[in-house]
Amino acid sequence: MFAFVLSSLVAAAAPAYPDSCPQSDARVLVGAVLNPPDTIHPTNRRARFLLDVGSDGRVRRAAMTESSGDATFDAYALAAAKQMTFVPPQEACLSPSSVAPESFDVPLIALARPAPGSSGPPVLPTSAPAADLTICAAPFVELTGLDVPDKRPAPGTVAIDVRLDASAHVMGAQLAHSSGNAQTDAAALAMARGGEYAFAPQPGCAPKPTTYELELTYH
Repeated sequence: MFAFVLSSLVAAAAPAYPDSCPQSDARVLVGAVLNPPDTIHPTNRRARFLLDVGSDGRVRRAAMTESSGDATFDAYALAAAKQMTFVPPQEACLSPSSVAPESFDVPLIALARPAPGSSGPPVLPTSAPAADLTICAAPFVELTGLDVPDKRPAPGTVAIDVRLDASAHVMGAQLAHSSGNAQTDAAALAMARGGEYAFAPQPGCAPKPTTYELELTYH
């Protein structure tokens, strides 16, 4: 569903660790259950979302990037997206927080059903509705590069508040939640400060400075 961001940079650092940690891509652990009412009248084939996923696989935040054209279906889909859980990616004994795209197809019968008061045969939509429902909140952040230290940190989860400018460049970072181990915290803070980031595309939203909570779970 979404790629692990360390693969391009860990290769050079891989010999520093024994092959004691499995490498795996992210996958859905608990999928979405979506049961919208029969009264919906979507004008688009699907609703799309961005999910901010913590290093433990929970969805921390979700936002719609493409509407189905029906507010009720969109609300049901958003609620379902927030209930999903993932098995986070892992490489070099580390799982980071991530961004995942998710989409929900609307029932074909709903697409074929004419709206109240309309006449003529129903016509299936072929394009998405105009992006006039966009609400630009804090941007979604993708971790695109991370240097792994030569020494393996002790297991634990660290949260780092990373301040980014409008180009997703690091302006500063500070500890938000400790793992309980000072050396693991220091390693995570150094990795967060030296990391590379990008804003996930959100139609109709211009990039802007933000503070991103990067979670790093060391196994």
